[in-house]
Amino acid sequence: MKKSYTTPILIFSIIITILAIGIFIFFYKVIENKNQHASAVITTLQEKMKEKDDSITFAEKVAEIKTLQTSVNNHFVDPNTIDTFVNYLEEMGSNLGSQTSVKDIQIPDKIKNTIVINLLITGTFNNVMRTITYLENIPYRINITDMYLNKNIEQQSGDLLATGAKNKTPTISTWQADITFSILSL
Repeated sequence: MKKSYTTPILIFSIIITILAIGIFIFFYKVIENKNQHASAVITTLQEKMKEKDDSITFAEKVAEIKTLQTSVNNHFVDPNTIDTFVNYLEEMGSNLGSQTSVKDIQIPDKIKNTIVINLLITGTFNNVMRTITYLENIPYRINITDMYLNKNIEQQSGDLLATGAKNKTPTISTWQADITFSILSL
């Protein structure tokens, strides 16, 4: 009788098929795990990139807000540092060719967050008007409540001439502006 090798070949083929399917499933799971890991890494990387973009945007917004806050604070005067504002007013007048002095500073109780300043400007008409115009356009929020404009005329006389007539020099006219304004404070 002939020995049949069919049964061992069948068993061997089934084992090989099971091993092939097992190896296929093993590689499939390995590839699936690698894909999940790569997907997790890409997702984490995207989240980190988004966080970085958000932090850059946040830093830009913070810088913009600080610039805006500085700009807004430049429109208000701090009552504790009113002397720097007074120096600013006096330098402004001298730079424009007039003499500017602060006569009075009041912090009213009835109106909150305001300072009332009385300013005296002396000089030629053009210089006084230039100073008033500049004062109206300073970067602070001011409200001019009173303004008085006066002209002072002084005539200077010279020596007597031999004929007995006086040598008159031209008259000197100075203008004076008395301005009261309120300014917003912190």
